[in-house]
Amino acid sequence: MKKFALHIVDFFHILLLLIFDMLTILGSLWLGYECWIDSSFRRHPNPPAFNLEQMIAGSVLFVIILSWGGTYRLRHSVTHVVRLKTLLRSTMISFIIVLVFGFFTKSVLISRLQSAYTMVFLIIGIVAERAFIDYIWGAVLGKRFGLKRILVYGAGEIGKRLYKVVRKYPKLRYQIMGFLDDEKANGTAVTDNPVAVLGGIEDLDSVVEKNEVDELWIAMPKAERSRVVKVMNACAHLGIPYKFVPSLNELALHHIQMEDLDGIPLFSRKSLEISIFNRMIKRVTDVFGSIIALILVGPLVAFIAWRIRHSSEGPAIFQQERVGLKGEVFILYKFRTMFIDTPPYAPHPQEKDDPRITKIGRFLRRTSLDELPQFWNVLKGDMSIVGPRPEMPFIVETYTDLHCERLNVKPGITGLWQISGDRALPIHENIDHDLYYIEHQSPLLDLVIIFETIIFAIKGIGAR
Repeated sequence: MKKFALHIVDFFHILLLLIFDMLTILGSLWLGYECWIDSSFRRHPNPPAFNLEQMIAGSVLFVIILSWGGTYRLRHSVTHVVRLKTLLRSTMISFIIVLVFGFFTKSVLISRLQSAYTMVFLIIGIVAERAFIDYIWGAVLGKRFGLKRILVYGAGEIGKRLYKVVRKYPKLRYQIMGFLDDEKANGTAVTDNPVAVLGGIEDLDSVVEKNEVDELWIAMPKAERSRVVKVMNACAHLGIPYKFVPSLNELALHHIQMEDLDGIPLFSRKSLEISIFNRMIKRVTDVFGSIIALILVGPLVAFIAWRIRHSSEGPAIFQQERVGLKGEVFILYKFRTMFIDTPPYAPHPQEKDDPRITKIGRFLRRTSLDELPQFWNVLKGDMSIVGPRPEMPFIVETYTDLHCERLNVKPGITGLWQISGDRALPIHENIDHDLYYIEHQSPLLDLVIIFETIIFAIKGIGAR
C-alpha cells in the first residue's frame, strides 16, 4: 500500500511538471512572438497573427521530445547540476527539432528572430519553473506526502553525513528513521537529534516492521565484503530494497568502464585525460570569459581593494602557493579577508565569527567576492573558470594515485564542490565531485556550474 502511495505521488509530480512545461513553452512562444512583432529588426511588413492551435501542437511535440531526453525521470540531486544540464540540453535539442519539423511540415512557422527571442524566454522560463516546482514540492508537499522511510546501517561518519544531507534537503523526500550498528549500543545518540541506533543487524526484522521502513542504506564503505553481502541477503529475504555507499576512494568506481565480449564482461580503467581539442575550447572560453569578467567587475575590484586597505593594515591582495595542472605550483590571488598577522597556511576558518577574519572579510567570504582576483590567474593560464579547487602543496604531497587525478585539469575558481552540500569539508576529502567533473566536462556543464555559483553568491552561501 505504501509503495502504491509513493507511485501516486510520483505520478502527480510528473503530471505537474508536464502541465507547467506546457504552460511555460506556450508562454515563451507568445512572448517571443510579441517581442518579434515590436522589434525594429523585423523584416516582415505584414506579420501573421499568433496561431494558438499551431503553437499548442508545437508545445505538445516539444514535451514529447523532452520526455525522450529523460527530463521527466525523477532524479534526486542536491546540487541540481546533472538534472539542470540534462534539462538545458534536452530543451535546446527539442527546440531545434520542433523548428526543423515545423519548417518541413509547415505546421509550426517561426522566423529566425522570433526563434531567438523564444529560446531566451524558454531557457529562463523552464529553469525558473522547475526551481519553483522543486520549492513547492520539497518545502510544502514533500514534507507531508511521499516520504521514503529510510533505515541506515552504519552509524559512522558516512551515516552521519547521509543524515545531515537528508535533513538539509527535504526536497529529496527521505526520512531517516534510525540507524543499525553492530558496534554501538541501542539508543546511542548519533547526532544532536532524536534519531539513534535502533539495534544491530540481528534486529533488522523487528526494526523494519516496527518503523515501516521502505529502504535500507548501507553506509559502511570500509566494511568486509562478507558483512555487506550478509546485509544485502537479509534485505532480499525481507523484500525491502537497499542501496550502499561504495568505497570510491579505494575502488575508483568513476574510473571503471565495461565492454561485453560475447557475454563476458570485461572491465577496464577509464582515462580521465582531457583531449587537446577540449583543452583548446576551454582555454578560449577562459580567456574571453576572464577578460569580460575583469572589465565588468573592474570598478568593484578597485572599490573592494580600497575598502580592505582602509579597514585593516596590510595589502588588499593575498597571495599563496597552490598546485595546478600536472602538479605545477603557481601563485593564487585572492582578496585578503584575514588580519595580516594570520599565518598563511593556518587551518581554514570553521566559524563565521572567527576572530582572524576582518569585518569586510566576512562579507567577501560569504558572497565569494574574495575570489574575484582569480580571474587574473585564469587570464595568465594558471587556472580555469570552472574546475577542481587548487590545493596547497603540503596537502598535495599526501595525495594518493586517485587524488592525483585532480591534477589532470586546471584548477578552477568554481566547481562542483563549491556548489555542493560538502563544501564545508576539506577539498581533498571531496574527490568524488572532482572525478565526476573531469569525466563529464563540457561547455554546457561549465555553464550550469557558473549559473549555480552565481545563485550561491546571491544567497550568500560562500565560505565562512
